[in-house]
Amino acid sequence: MMIDIEHRLQHASQVIREAGKLARSFFDNRSELVVQLKGVQDFVSQADSETEDLIASRLLAVFPHDGILGEERGHRGGDTNALWVIDPIDGTANYVRGLPYWCVAIALMVEGRIELGLIYDAVADKLYTARHGHGAFCNGKPISVSDTLLLDRACIGIGYGHGEAPGPHAAIIDRLLGAHCQYRRLGSGLLLMALTASGGLDGFYELKMKAWDALAGLILVREAGGLTNDYEAGGLEKAEPVLMLTPALWTPFAQAMGVNLPLYSAARPVRLRAGV
Repeated sequence: MMIDIEHRLQHASQVIREAGKLARSFFDNRSELVVQLKGVQDFVSQADSETEDLIASRLLAVFPHDGILGEERGHRGGDTNALWVIDPIDGTANYVRGLPYWCVAIALMVEGRIELGLIYDAVADKLYTARHGHGAFCNGKPISVSDTLLLDRACIGIGYGHGEAPGPHAAIIDRLLGAHCQYRRLGSGLLLMALTASGGLDGFYELKMKAWDALAGLILVREAGGLTNDYEAGGLEKAEPVLMLTPALWTPFAQAMGVNLPLYSAARPVRLRAGV
């Protein structure tokens, strides 16, 4: 089956804005929002589920043979080599507290390669988009990673996921500060990745991220000229580390942090099916 990537990009751009509008309406009326705990400091709300359902239904209405993998609902849809991966609200803990650091994210994988990534900051009305081989954009304008050359002039976004042991995370912060490198935590990894792609930050690092938390940001940074680890090589079934940096910082960061992650190469052969 022929996969029309451009058609999917145009439709997904409309869908993610609609989803962001729905999520924003819940955000602006949080006193009426139903919130539950999936685990320690792991929130889920009515807005997460309804936003994911809206995205999935809109995508399947136009591309009924595509598959869907969502954070809240799991797998649904068709059984082709085109797989949409959805994070309806990245930064739910911020969202339910009224903090404006959250976003909606959609990625498309085709035969194991990320073809599209979209991140929508609904509060700031910023839509970040990337298509494999076609560059990265914010609200239609090209973006690129920073040109920072030295670690002691850099600022790196750091993520910390639910259930992670505190020791390794504390060690990351300790090593960063020891290298005179600044860091930021926002509670939304995908927003930090978007900031990396647009040059506001010089990189992002988190020890364990699920596919819906990572894929849209990975292609966005790659298409903006950044380097990332080969996240997809591990499949989509488990949480994997994510590292992305402006090119000049890859080696000094790896040396300072004691990190040895394989670098992503677009020339790597893709698998026949996502997650296999």
